[in-house]
Amino acid sequence: MDTVSVVEPIEAKEPLDSTSSQTPATERWWESVVRSPIFTPALFVTGALVVLFWHLISGLGKLWMGNDGYYSHGVLVPFIAGYVVHKRWPQIRSIPIRPGWVALPLLGFVAYLAYVTTHTNINAILSLAFLLAVLCGIWFVAGWRWMVALSLPVLYLGFALPLWTGAIDFYTNPAQLASTSVAYQLLKAFGFNPMRFDADPTTVYLSHFTLDIAVPCSGLKLMLAVTAFTAFFMMISSLKWWGNVAMVALILPLCVFVNGLRIAMIGMVGTTWGPEAGHQFHDYSGYITLLVCFFILFKVARGLGWKD
Repeated sequence: MDTVSVVEPIEAKEPLDSTSSQTPATERWWESVVRSPIFTPALFVTGALVVLFWHLISGLGKLWMGNDGYYSHGVLVPFIAGYVVHKRWPQIRSIPIRPGWVALPLLGFVAYLAYVTTHTNINAILSLAFLLAVLCGIWFVAGWRWMVALSLPVLYLGFALPLWTGAIDFYTNPAQLASTSVAYQLLKAFGFNPMRFDADPTTVYLSHFTLDIAVPCSGLKLMLAVTAFTAFFMMISSLKWWGNVAMVALILPLCVFVNGLRIAMIGMVGTTWGPEAGHQFHDYSGYITLLVCFFILFKVARGLGWKD
């Protein structure tokens, strides 16, 4: 008996319409942002801040790439602040949006402060006014609780602003003397027989090389960058209060010792392999010391309880 197989016809599927496909997540996110009731006021406040502080904002590239190197870490600061916001975003987005109209008088005061300081070139006060304006803008657009939640990453932007010029001028000489003393003692301990005279306390003489610890080698550049990195670790590590205190207390001795070690190593290289080798090591050793400090801070934060 023959076996007959019955093949059921396959139903033709309708072609997918491109308009019926799911909207990508990024597009849905952008549409939700644009349709938000705070989008227009946020756009207005952002534009107003750019206009008010254009004198400050337009000079940041020159500040970060300046020859003195004090703010060379500044280019990383906005990205770090953005990362902190991204890390905290699940908690931040759950905060109810309640625009704070009481912030308007403060924004008016900050606008006047920005006008005055722009025309008097008081960059430190202008930088503070900028940070205050950003916080007040968040308060006005989204509410007090949003401002509090975003206050740390906003204030962190201060590490990229010309806010530290007065401190740099005031502490340069003490930092020079401290770094010179550490380098002198290290060279002495390693048997290089350094000489140092009271008439010129920031110069160390070796048998075939002279270390002139000038202003750029004072260690303040390293200290500013390390302070910025320390603040970053403190924001993301959620350490206990005593852990944060320990991190802050570590900054000064770490920077003085590492910078003094760098200067001593320049002297060792210069007196062993010649002045040209010493100057070449000087040119790139600053990056090495920064990486060393970053690694030490990372390990200390881990040791103090950072698990993330």
